[in-house]
Amino acid sequence: MKTGYLDQALSIYQDLSRALTIKSLCRKILDTVNSKTVAERTSIIIKSGDNFILKASQKRNSGDTIFQEGNDYAMDHDLPLSVLHQIKSPKNVIVVDINKVNDKVKAERYIKENNISFLNFIPLWNDDTLIGFLMIEQYQNINTPSEQIKFLQVLAPQIAILLQNAVAIESFKGAEATTVEETPTTPSTSEPQEVQKLDSFALKTIHEIGQIIASTDSIENMTETVFEKINTVLDAQTLDIGLVNNERHRLEFPGTYEDGERLPFNYCKLDEENRLATICLKGNKTIHINDFDNEILSIIPDYNLNAPKRVGKKVNSIIYATIQYKGKPVGVFTVQTEKLNAYSKQDRLLIEGISSYIGIAIDNLNLNKEKQNQNIRSQEQEEELTQAYTTLKNLGEIGQDITSNLSIERIADTAYESLNSMIDAPLFSMGIYNKARGVLDISTNIENGEKLPPKTIRLTDNNKLSVICFKTLKEIIINDFISEYNQHVPNTELPTQDSSKLPQSLIYIPLIGKEGTLGFITIQNYQSNSFDERALNLMRNIAIYIGIALDNALTYEGLEEIVADRTAELQKQKQEVEANRDQIEQSYKNVQLLSEIGLSLSSSLSTESIIKTVYENVQTLIGGDAFGLGIYNHRKQQIEFRGAMEKGKELPDFIHSMSDDTRLSSICLKRNEEIVINDITKEIYQYLDSQDEVPTVGEMPQSIIYIPMRAEDKLIGVISLQSFKKNAYTELHVDLLRNIAIISAIAIDKAGTYEKIERQKEELQVTSQKVTESIRYAKQIQSSILPNRTLIRQLLPDSFIFHKPKDIVSGDFFWFFEHDSRVYIATVDCNSNGVPGAMMSIIGTSLFREIVEIQGVVCPGEILKAMNERIVSHLNQNHSENTDALDVSLVVMDKSKKTLEFAGANTSMAKIKDGKFFLIKGMPICIGGEYNEEKFNEIEYKKHTFDLTEDATYYLFTDGYQKQVGGEEKVEFGKENFLKLLFSNHKEEKSKQRTAIRRAFNDWMEHELVQTDDVLVLGFNPTLS
Repeated sequence: MKTGYLDQALSIYQDLSRALTIKSLCRKILDTVNSKTVAERTSIIIKSGDNFILKASQKRNSGDTIFQEGNDYAMDHDLPLSVLHQIKSPKNVIVVDINKVNDKVKAERYIKENNISFLNFIPLWNDDTLIGFLMIEQYQNINTPSEQIKFLQVLAPQIAILLQNAVAIESFKGAEATTVEETPTTPSTSEPQEVQKLDSFALKTIHEIGQIIASTDSIENMTETVFEKINTVLDAQTLDIGLVNNERHRLEFPGTYEDGERLPFNYCKLDEENRLATICLKGNKTIHINDFDNEILSIIPDYNLNAPKRVGKKVNSIIYATIQYKGKPVGVFTVQTEKLNAYSKQDRLLIEGISSYIGIAIDNLNLNKEKQNQNIRSQEQEEELTQAYTTLKNLGEIGQDITSNLSIERIADTAYESLNSMIDAPLFSMGIYNKARGVLDISTNIENGEKLPPKTIRLTDNNKLSVICFKTLKEIIINDFISEYNQHVPNTELPTQDSSKLPQSLIYIPLIGKEGTLGFITIQNYQSNSFDERALNLMRNIAIYIGIALDNALTYEGLEEIVADRTAELQKQKQEVEANRDQIEQSYKNVQLLSEIGLSLSSSLSTESIIKTVYENVQTLIGGDAFGLGIYNHRKQQIEFRGAMEKGKELPDFIHSMSDDTRLSSICLKRNEEIVINDITKEIYQYLDSQDEVPTVGEMPQSIIYIPMRAEDKLIGVISLQSFKKNAYTELHVDLLRNIAIISAIAIDKAGTYEKIERQKEELQVTSQKVTESIRYAKQIQSSILPNRTLIRQLLPDSFIFHKPKDIVSGDFFWFFEHDSRVYIATVDCNSNGVPGAMMSIIGTSLFREIVEIQGVVCPGEILKAMNERIVSHLNQNHSENTDALDVSLVVMDKSKKTLEFAGANTSMAKIKDGKFFLIKGMPICIGGEYNEEKFNEIEYKKHTFDLTEDATYYLFTDGYQKQVGGEEKVEFGKENFLKLLFSNHKEEKSKQRTAIRRAFNDWMEHELVQTDDVLVLGFNPTLS
């Protein structure tokens, strides 16, 4: 619960507790609802079995409270009974939107006659008892705000308790009145008039006591107050209030009063069965005794045997009543006297009534205690939040500083400077993983502010903490190096015996990017226990920022190189495919006999289908018992046979090693010569040593042809045809197979090239997707450094921004900053779009922060001049051909001087006042761009000053809107049309102005789908803001 809610609820509850009658209580409740909500009508409903009683109601406009003195059940014109009967045991607020209910509910008499739009039922529970409802009605189409309903929910339990007690007291009063009315007018032994006066006085006493004790601050004071007041209406020689202490399992009496004196603190155990106090508490019922000695045994049969030790004098008349808190007994209230027959039934009712108020007072005490505890917790939380806010603010600035760099060296330097400003870290290192070399490059290594030479650490050096951190992706925290080192590197000696040269406190954090582990970062100190939890959390956050910055830096550094390499590779592959296609077509023309085979093979891009086609055509043209086509695998130095056939059946795949000199396939390829054997028993040893055994797959053939397959100078494989007959093949067969080998080699090479192209195409698509994701991530970075819309609405409530980037990231950006009484507003147009423009926007934002936030320059002209100097310096434009530039509109509003100053770099500002349009032109000189040494030092940016209190609307804009090509004639929108658009809509609300500008832009682009440039328009009225 919010502290403000608790304070208000406690104050209201204490005020409600002072109500002496149910009528005054109802009026206070309704007045409270009327003051805290926009309810148009509020009703208090009491639940009685299955029926409902409309106890009181109040309309907002009239202010009069309608109260029912009796307890008559409500009729259908009093309450929406059909809705109430549908609510069974609600624990939460019931909201009824009349527009969404069925026709039967809409037709209900109460709803129809009162023209209700919304009904809100807030249940009033006292523990597990539903007392009734607060019914909130709305006649308009807007319901009571949820925050107001929630506040009433906070009050609901206390209102339920008060209503329940008030109803009980009302019933008590009714019972008294009935008793008096039934008393005979001619008394015999009693005196009705005196009884009537006594009852009235007692009732008044109940209310007075209840009002006083409801505001007491302790049980002791409460006991004293009750003792003084109650003795005005009855004899209470002894009075006591006992409260349950559940922790100690006992009933405690902190301040017993006897004959006007307070007795010492005393208590009894809750499990004592011979105590009237515990019997009253456990049974949750009143004990009334007028003759102790004669009546006690009926309550405690073994009292004489186990009588407890008495505190105070002996008494004869006793009343014990339970004290209720939220429907549960939490204590007892007792009055006692030594007189016999001292207490009547009316006295008993009096004691029970007072005990109800004591329960309310205990509730007040608990609320006060909760309020005090809540205030203490709120103060502690506020201190924690302040400290956390300061840390988060510093971390946010550090994160922006780190992620705004696109150089690994600058990222490391910025991280070191940030860390060193917040913690004592004499040693700092950052290592980046070098995938090509398999090492960690320590490019940044600083000790006591001095940069040490770069070094590398091999990833095979597993005794290095940096390598362990990198490989395991785990943080390493050491507070005492000598004693903790072997926990991380077991069974290893320290790097040096001289412990004074070793840092004692170390933190290693892995740097993790989108593609995996990028490296590590470490800080070290020569003192033990130098780094606390704050330092560790700071390192973790900075490691995250460094990971983001490294991802960006590596992406941007490698982007152009990757694209260039992939483009060149695809061009080369395309040329290879075209060359192979030409060669296949030429071979087809030269070999007329193999035209059908060439046509079939040239249309196939699968190696398996080529082998199958070659086999089918070889069988048609030449025939043979066995066929094999082996593909040469250069990397594995083996020949891979797939789809080999023997006697019309396909053999399992097999391989021949190129180093196996017993294989004719290997000999054929290594010698690059054809092998033709027509009698294997006589001719085989021309190729093998006589001692070698001829290995075979399947049966031993008698006639064999092996022809190497080459495409240009590239070795493709070998083709073989075999027969179980001797002298099966002629020179024509060899020529045919030779030409088939040429065609097959080309086709297989083409298929391999195609498969390679397909793989590379998929790789290029993946790379392209990664590049796009990187650019989208750049947009997130760019968005993170721009002011958020919440800040803009705070600085300029009466304003709008229409920002539409041409690409994913934008070269147009805006900048807001508030310091002291000044508000700085800028719109910037980079002369580049996309990624280059986004990089310029990061540089521009950084320069604004440096010049305004850090250096404190306040004049807009001087700010632009300083930006021009830094852009030229940062981009080295005075020594390079770089011409990147910014067009800037800058406004400085000084609330203390009530002035608005404008300066423009190649831009203008529009002002509309009293229906007149003014165009304030800046200097026709951009920030940066082409460097002119002679004119550089003479550049000045003039400022224009206006009265901030004028009721005027100002517009800052880039040139993207007016340059947009569109319309039926596909021409630029134009500056004149753009200024007319601003003027024609300037009287509208800012949100409607933005809508008009956006719709006009989209309508203009209807016939031209491509956006020409980034677009940025900012409009504001400083007077209304």
